[in-house]
Amino acid sequence: MFLLNNHIAAVSARMMTWEVTTSFDGTLTENELQKRFEEDFGNLFGMRNEENCDVCDTGVRANRVFFWPLVSFNASDGRKHRYLVAIANEHLANYRKKYDRCLPRQILFYAVADKILRGEAVDEVAIDIHANCNAKWNIADGNLLLVALWKNVLYILVFAKGRLCHWSEESGYGVCFDERIAGRVHRFKEFLKADELFVSAGSFAENFICCDVLSNMETLFRTAAKDPFWRGLDLDKSESLKPCEKRRWSAFASILLLLGLLVALFCSDALDWVNLWAFADGSNAEFSDVAPVELSSPAARDLEMLAWADGHRDLLPAKWNLGRDGIADGANMFGTRRSRKSCDSLDYKLLGIVGGRVALMESVTGESKMLSVGDSLLKYRVKDIGKNEVVLRCGRKEVRYEIGTAVDPVVSQVGAR
Repeated sequence: MFLLNNHIAAVSARMMTWEVTTSFDGTLTENELQKRFEEDFGNLFGMRNEENCDVCDTGVRANRVFFWPLVSFNASDGRKHRYLVAIANEHLANYRKKYDRCLPRQILFYAVADKILRGEAVDEVAIDIHANCNAKWNIADGNLLLVALWKNVLYILVFAKGRLCHWSEESGYGVCFDERIAGRVHRFKEFLKADELFVSAGSFAENFICCDVLSNMETLFRTAAKDPFWRGLDLDKSESLKPCEKRRWSAFASILLLLGLLVALFCSDALDWVNLWAFADGSNAEFSDVAPVELSSPAARDLEMLAWADGHRDLLPAKWNLGRDGIADGANMFGTRRSRKSCDSLDYKLLGIVGGRVALMESVTGESKMLSVGDSLLKYRVKDIGKNEVVLRCGRKEVRYEIGTAVDPVVSQVGAR
């Protein structure tokens, strides 16, 4: 997304290659680099080099000196580390409001060299190859010596095997390539032949570029800033977010919130439209007032019967106990009260016996009741439950019911013993 793109400023800066030698397994921290750099160059850059220096003697905030690794290799006297040293020539406080990062504007030469190494055409770049430099255009091995003249400053870049290994800048030259520049390049080529890193690299293709006539320098700068070598580098590092970055993230969060609200509203409206469309047709209107179907519970009652038969009476609802407690007073499990009848009138039939312990009885009116030994049915009390029969007693009379009898439930009456 465009809001997340970093804005990079091209600022005036100075860069140079600096070499540090350590033991073969040695490493250097940032503070050690700062200390050794001061020992070698003192106040060469004209500003304090301490990382924590906030104000110079003039009262103006000092720019930091950065050490960006170029290459590291073993030499005869130890491990050599070459860094690209960079510092801004201008104060960068004004850039913090509009830009996320600040990079030297001359990194555009890196983009030019990359295009040459890839064999691509460099648009609108005036290339002037000096006759005395014996230019070589064979860059298949990735070795390139790039010499650029821009605003009286001579830039020399060296790529070995496609990797940037050297960067130097010298001011005080003219507006075109002359004998002075040719002599300087000749001396530098002698350095390449004697250097421990470049001596084994082979020959270098030589390219001379006059940059004062370029018209696409901004495009080249943006191209170089996207290269992995420069990605993440900054001449104005800050521990906190810069103002431009804060504004960008705030705008991004606002857009996300707005999109979320729009999606929520759209989904709500879409659901309303679906409901409206579904019931707009007259053929569907009849379903809107249909009452829900009342479900009977024979299956639940059967499960309760099985639970009772298996001895899990604690799983039964409270209504089962209500029937047993109220029968003695003349109330059945359905909350109705029967009129008192004699022991001769018992209009019930035996539907079945569950587990030899529970008898299922049904009255002529369709009311069902589950009984166990000791339970009451009107004025009768369950005396015994067998495998296929149940015996009820009322006073001195006993009534025996058997499964599979006719409509008349009374099978036999015996006197009380």
